[in-house]
Amino acid sequence: MSSLKIRLASVLILLPLALIAILLGSRPYTLMITLVTGLACFEYVQMLKRKGYHLSLFWVCAMDGLWLADALWGNGQWLGPGIAVIALAVAAWILYRRQKNPNERDPTAEWGMTLAGGVYIGVGGAYLLRMRALPDGLWWTITALPIIWVGESVAYAIGSKWGTHKMSPTISPGKSWEGYAGEVASSLIMGLCLGGLWPLVAHQPIALNMVKGIWLGGILSILSPAGDFFVSMIKREVNVKDTGALIPGHGGMFDRIDSLLWAGFITWTVATLFN
Repeated sequence: MSSLKIRLASVLILLPLALIAILLGSRPYTLMITLVTGLACFEYVQMLKRKGYHLSLFWVCAMDGLWLADALWGNGQWLGPGIAVIALAVAAWILYRRQKNPNERDPTAEWGMTLAGGVYIGVGGAYLLRMRALPDGLWWTITALPIIWVGESVAYAIGSKWGTHKMSPTISPGKSWEGYAGEVASSLIMGLCLGGLWPLVAHQPIALNMVKGIWLGGILSILSPAGDFFVSMIKREVNVKDTGALIPGHGGMFDRIDSLLWAGFITWTVATLFN
Protein backbone atom coordinates (compact mmCIF):
# COMPACT_ATOMS: atom_id res chain seq x y z
CA MET A 1 0.00 0.00 0.00
CA SER A 2 1.36 3.44 -0.95
CA SER A 3 2.18 6.01 1.74
CA LEU A 4 -0.67 8.23 0.52
CA LYS A 5 -3.20 5.40 0.88
CA ILE A 6 -1.88 4.62 4.35
CA ARG A 7 -2.24 8.27 5.35
CA LEU A 8 -5.81 8.37 4.01
CA ALA A 9 -6.74 5.14 5.77
CA SER A 10 -5.52 6.53 9.08
CA VAL A 11 -7.52 9.71 8.55
CA LEU A 12 -10.68 7.79 7.67
CA ILE A 13 -10.41 5.81 10.90
CA LEU A 14 -9.34 8.52 13.34
CA LEU A 15 -11.16 11.59 12.02
CA PRO A 16 -14.72 10.30 12.64
CA LEU A 17 -13.74 9.30 16.20
CA ALA A 18 -12.31 12.75 16.85
CA LEU A 19 -15.39 14.48 15.41
CA ILE A 20 -17.73 12.38 17.55
CA ALA A 21 -15.78 13.31 20.68
CA ILE A 22 -15.82 16.99 19.69
CA LEU A 23 -19.56 16.99 19.00
CA LEU A 24 -20.39 15.16 22.24
CA GLY A 25 -18.09 17.36 24.30
CA SER A 26 -18.00 16.78 28.07
CA ARG A 27 -16.43 13.46 29.08
CA PRO A 28 -15.74 12.03 25.59
CA TYR A 29 -13.90 15.19 24.55
CA THR A 30 -12.03 15.37 27.87
CA LEU A 31 -11.05 11.73 27.52
CA MET A 32 -9.77 12.32 24.00
CA ILE A 33 -7.62 15.31 25.03
CA THR A 34 -6.30 13.42 28.05
CA LEU A 35 -5.42 10.43 25.89
CA VAL A 36 -3.69 12.32 23.09
CA THR A 37 -1.68 14.55 25.43
CA GLY A 38 -0.69 11.52 27.51
CA LEU A 39 0.56 9.78 24.37
CA ALA A 40 2.44 12.94 23.40
CA CYS A 41 4.11 12.92 26.84
CA PHE A 42 5.17 9.32 26.30
CA GLU A 43 6.65 10.12 22.90
CA TYR A 44 8.45 13.16 24.30
CA VAL A 45 10.12 11.04 26.97
CA GLN A 46 11.03 8.34 24.47
CA MET A 47 12.53 10.83 22.03
CA LEU A 48 14.80 12.40 24.62
CA LYS A 49 15.90 8.96 25.77
CA ARG A 50 17.59 8.62 22.38
CA LYS A 51 19.90 11.47 23.42
CA GLY A 52 20.73 9.85 26.75
CA TYR A 53 18.19 11.68 28.92
CA HIS A 54 16.09 9.56 31.23
CA LEU A 55 13.03 11.60 32.13
CA SER A 56 10.25 10.42 34.40
CA LEU A 57 7.15 9.71 32.36
CA PHE A 58 5.11 9.78 35.57
CA TRP A 59 6.11 13.35 36.41
CA VAL A 60 5.79 14.60 32.82
CA CYS A 61 2.26 13.18 32.76
CA ALA A 62 1.59 14.59 36.24
CA MET A 63 2.41 18.10 35.02
CA ASP A 64 0.26 17.58 31.94
CA GLY A 65 -2.58 16.27 34.13
CA LEU A 66 -2.30 19.26 36.47
CA TRP A 67 -2.95 21.71 33.64
CA LEU A 68 -5.83 19.65 32.27
CA ALA A 69 -7.42 19.29 35.72
CA ASP A 70 -7.09 23.01 36.39
CA ALA A 71 -8.75 23.80 33.05
CA LEU A 72 -11.66 21.54 34.00
CA TRP A 73 -12.13 22.40 37.68
CA GLY A 74 -9.49 24.74 39.05
CA ASN A 75 -9.73 27.92 36.98
CA GLY A 76 -6.16 28.89 37.84
CA GLN A 77 -6.00 28.34 41.58
CA TRP A 78 -4.57 24.82 41.31
CA LEU A 79 -1.55 25.79 39.24
CA GLY A 80 0.60 27.55 41.84
CA PRO A 81 0.59 24.84 44.51
CA GLY A 82 0.47 22.04 41.91
CA ILE A 83 3.55 23.26 40.03
CA ALA A 84 5.38 23.78 43.32
CA VAL A 85 4.67 20.22 44.47
CA ILE A 86 5.69 18.69 41.15
CA ALA A 87 8.82 20.84 40.80
CA LEU A 88 10.01 19.85 44.29
CA ALA A 89 9.06 16.21 43.79
CA VAL A 90 11.01 16.04 40.52
CA ALA A 91 13.99 17.68 42.23
CA ALA A 92 13.85 15.04 44.98
CA TRP A 93 13.60 12.29 42.38
CA ILE A 94 16.64 13.69 40.52
CA LEU A 95 18.62 13.92 43.77
CA TYR A 96 17.79 10.32 44.62
CA ARG A 97 18.92 9.12 41.19
CA ARG A 98 22.09 11.22 41.39
CA GLN A 99 22.91 9.72 44.77
CA LYS A 100 22.56 6.20 43.39
CA ASN A 101 24.45 6.98 40.20
CA PRO A 102 26.96 9.86 40.62
CA ASN A 103 28.04 9.60 36.97
CA GLU A 104 24.57 10.18 35.54
CA ARG A 105 24.65 12.93 32.92
CA ASP A 106 23.08 16.38 33.19
CA PRO A 107 20.70 15.93 36.15
CA THR A 108 19.80 19.63 36.15
CA ALA A 109 18.86 19.45 32.46
CA GLU A 110 16.71 16.40 33.14
CA TRP A 111 14.91 18.26 35.93
CA GLY A 112 14.18 21.17 33.57
CA MET A 113 13.14 19.02 30.64
CA THR A 114 10.80 16.93 32.80
CA LEU A 115 8.96 20.05 33.93
CA ALA A 116 9.10 21.83 30.57
CA GLY A 117 7.71 18.90 28.59
CA GLY A 118 4.72 18.50 30.90
CA VAL A 119 4.05 22.25 30.91
CA TYR A 120 4.25 22.60 27.12
CA ILE A 121 1.93 19.69 26.38
CA GLY A 122 -0.31 20.42 29.36
CA VAL A 123 -0.84 24.09 28.53
CA GLY A 124 -1.77 23.19 24.96
CA GLY A 125 -4.17 20.49 26.12
CA ALA A 126 -5.68 22.77 28.77
CA TYR A 127 -6.61 25.39 26.20
CA LEU A 128 -8.09 22.80 23.90
CA LEU A 129 -10.41 22.02 26.83
CA ARG A 130 -11.02 25.72 27.57
CA MET A 131 -11.80 26.35 23.90
CA ARG A 132 -14.49 23.65 23.86
CA ALA A 133 -15.92 24.91 27.17
CA LEU A 134 -16.62 28.42 25.82
CA PRO A 135 -20.32 29.41 25.52
CA ASP A 136 -20.11 28.77 21.76
CA GLY A 137 -17.19 26.40 22.20
CA LEU A 138 -18.54 23.70 19.89
CA TRP A 139 -18.68 26.12 16.95
CA TRP A 140 -15.26 27.60 17.64
CA THR A 141 -13.80 24.10 17.96
CA ILE A 142 -15.32 22.75 14.74
CA THR A 143 -14.00 25.86 13.00
CA ALA A 144 -10.48 25.91 14.43
CA LEU A 145 -9.60 22.23 14.13
CA PRO A 146 -10.76 21.81 10.50
CA ILE A 147 -8.81 24.96 9.63
CA ILE A 148 -5.67 23.32 11.02
CA TRP A 149 -6.38 19.93 9.43
CA VAL A 150 -7.16 21.31 5.98
CA GLY A 151 -4.35 23.86 6.12
CA GLU A 152 -1.75 21.23 6.98
CA SER A 153 -3.04 18.90 4.26
CA VAL A 154 -2.90 21.65 1.63
CA ALA A 155 0.58 22.68 2.79
CA TYR A 156 1.76 19.06 2.50
CA ALA A 157 0.24 18.59 -0.96
CA ILE A 158 1.54 21.86 -2.41
CA GLY A 159 4.90 21.59 -0.71
CA SER A 160 5.42 18.03 -1.95
CA LYS A 161 4.74 19.00 -5.56
CA TRP A 162 5.90 22.59 -5.92
CA GLY A 163 7.82 23.43 -2.77
CA THR A 164 11.26 24.73 -3.76
CA HIS A 165 11.86 27.63 -1.36
CA LYS A 166 12.51 26.18 2.08
CA MET A 167 11.26 28.06 5.13
CA SER A 168 13.80 26.72 7.61
CA PRO A 169 15.95 23.90 6.22
CA THR A 170 17.95 23.59 9.45
CA ILE A 171 14.79 22.87 11.50
CA SER A 172 12.24 21.36 9.13
CA PRO A 173 13.61 20.70 5.63
CA GLY A 174 10.22 19.62 4.29
CA LYS A 175 8.47 22.94 4.96
CA SER A 176 8.36 25.35 2.02
CA TRP A 177 7.08 28.87 1.49
CA GLU A 178 4.87 27.56 -1.31
CA GLY A 179 3.24 25.11 1.07
CA TYR A 180 2.90 27.80 3.73
CA ALA A 181 1.20 30.15 1.24
CA GLY A 182 -1.24 27.36 0.38
CA GLU A 183 -1.90 26.80 4.07
CA VAL A 184 -2.65 30.47 4.69
CA ALA A 185 -4.95 30.71 1.65
CA SER A 186 -6.86 27.53 2.47
CA SER A 187 -7.18 28.54 6.13
CA LEU A 188 -8.70 31.89 5.16
CA ILE A 189 -11.15 30.13 2.84
CA MET A 190 -12.05 27.58 5.52
CA GLY A 191 -12.53 30.32 8.10
CA LEU A 192 -14.80 32.24 5.72
CA CYS A 193 -16.87 29.18 4.79
CA LEU A 194 -17.25 27.72 8.28
CA GLY A 195 -17.84 31.14 9.83
CA GLY A 196 -20.72 31.62 7.42
CA LEU A 197 -22.06 28.06 7.66
CA TRP A 198 -22.27 27.44 11.39
CA PRO A 199 -24.63 30.35 12.23
CA LEU A 200 -27.06 28.82 9.71
CA VAL A 201 -26.70 25.33 11.16
CA ALA A 202 -26.87 26.39 14.80
CA HIS A 203 -30.48 27.69 14.58
CA GLN A 204 -29.62 30.15 17.34
CA PRO A 205 -27.43 33.25 17.67
CA ILE A 206 -23.76 32.37 18.07
CA ALA A 207 -20.67 34.53 18.40
CA LEU A 208 -19.08 33.16 15.23
CA ASN A 209 -19.57 34.72 11.80
CA MET A 210 -17.70 35.04 8.51
CA VAL A 211 -15.56 37.99 9.60
CA LYS A 212 -14.49 36.24 12.78
CA GLY A 213 -13.91 33.05 10.81
CA ILE A 214 -11.54 34.84 8.44
CA TRP A 215 -9.69 36.40 11.37
CA LEU A 216 -9.37 33.02 13.05
CA GLY A 217 -8.20 31.33 9.86
CA GLY A 218 -5.59 34.01 9.25
CA ILE A 219 -4.20 34.04 12.79
CA LEU A 220 -4.14 30.25 13.06
CA SER A 221 -2.39 29.82 9.73
CA ILE A 222 0.26 32.39 10.64
CA LEU A 223 0.99 31.30 14.22
CA SER A 224 0.12 27.63 14.67
CA PRO A 225 2.86 26.31 12.31
CA ALA A 226 5.29 27.41 15.04
CA GLY A 227 4.06 24.40 17.01
CA ASP A 228 5.05 22.15 14.12
CA PHE A 229 8.47 23.80 13.90
CA PHE A 230 9.05 23.45 17.64
CA VAL A 231 8.43 19.71 17.59
CA SER A 232 10.54 19.44 14.42
CA MET A 233 13.37 21.14 16.29
CA ILE A 234 13.18 18.49 19.02
CA LYS A 235 13.16 15.72 16.41
CA ARG A 236 16.21 17.19 14.69
CA GLU A 237 18.02 17.40 18.00
CA VAL A 238 17.44 13.74 18.80
CA ASN A 239 17.77 12.67 15.13
CA VAL A 240 14.37 11.10 14.49
CA LYS A 241 11.98 11.58 11.58
CA ASP A 242 8.78 11.19 13.61
CA THR A 243 7.90 11.45 17.29
CA GLY A 244 6.61 7.87 17.14
CA ALA A 245 4.98 5.29 14.92
CA LEU A 246 1.52 5.14 16.48
CA ILE A 247 -0.40 6.44 13.46
CA PRO A 248 0.51 4.72 10.17
CA GLY A 249 1.58 7.24 7.55
CA HIS A 250 1.51 10.13 10.01
CA GLY A 251 4.10 9.29 12.66
CA GLY A 252 3.36 9.76 16.33
CA MET A 253 0.60 11.47 18.28
CA PHE A 254 2.90 14.39 19.13
CA ASP A 255 3.37 14.87 15.37
CA ARG A 256 -0.40 15.10 14.91
CA ILE A 257 -1.15 17.56 17.70
CA ASP A 258 1.91 19.81 17.45
CA SER A 259 -0.05 22.64 15.78
CA LEU A 260 -3.22 21.92 17.76
CA LEU A 261 -1.38 22.62 21.01
CA TRP A 262 -1.06 26.21 19.79
CA ALA A 263 -4.47 26.30 18.14
CA GLY A 264 -6.41 25.84 21.38
CA PHE A 265 -4.87 28.88 23.05
CA ILE A 266 -5.06 31.00 19.89
CA THR A 267 -8.74 30.17 19.31
CA TRP A 268 -9.64 30.67 22.98
CA THR A 269 -7.94 34.08 22.88
CA VAL A 270 -9.61 35.15 19.63
CA ALA A 271 -13.04 33.95 20.82
CA THR A 272 -12.63 35.67 24.17
CA LEU A 273 -11.54 38.96 22.61
CA PHE A 274 -14.33 38.93 20.02
CA ASN A 275 -16.93 38.19 22.70
